[in-house]
Amino acid sequence: MFTPVSKKGVLGHFCEPDEALAAAAKVRDAGFTHFDFLTPFPIHGMEEAMGQKRSWIPWVTGVLALCGILFAQGLQNWVMIFDWPMNFGGKPFWSWPSFIPITFEAMVFWAALGSAVVAIAAGKRDTVPQPPPMEIETGATVDRFVLWISATDPKWSAEETPAFVRSLGANGVKLVDLEGGADA
Repeated sequence: MFTPVSKKGVLGHFCEPDEALAAAAKVRDAGFTHFDFLTPFPIHGMEEAMGQKRSWIPWVTGVLALCGILFAQGLQNWVMIFDWPMNFGGKPFWSWPSFIPITFEAMVFWAALGSAVVAIAAGKRDTVPQPPPMEIETGATVDRFVLWISATDPKWSAEETPAFVRSLGANGVKLVDLEGGADA
């Protein structure tokens, strides 16, 4: 049974990507599972430092690209060989090199659109509550690397967690309450 907590989480920001990477590894090693880093640009190695598994979305993209290739080649061959065969300058009906541009376009279309739909559907399973957007100025999209630890984490403590974040070297540690405000 879910019991409401009095606080949503704690925010702390870092100024350098190396500091954020080291802090992510320490948060993971401390046993926290409901945490995230908000960064202005991707940091190489952050997924490993946070203990996240490698994404399966590239495999879905590859399968969808193959489906796009098979669909385009199948449709073009069926049309040009069986449904409406046309003779273009004595070339054979099955002329796969002339089908390459359409096949490439279908591959890109199926892979891109399908991957976007799958990624959106898979993202709905995210269980880490995020900080309230637009209510708290974090600076994460400009120049800061912001650590967020949610109050839903099993190791959460309203007294100990902010102190832990401060011990990592974070600046501007804030405890975020249910109304979206922040305490110093």
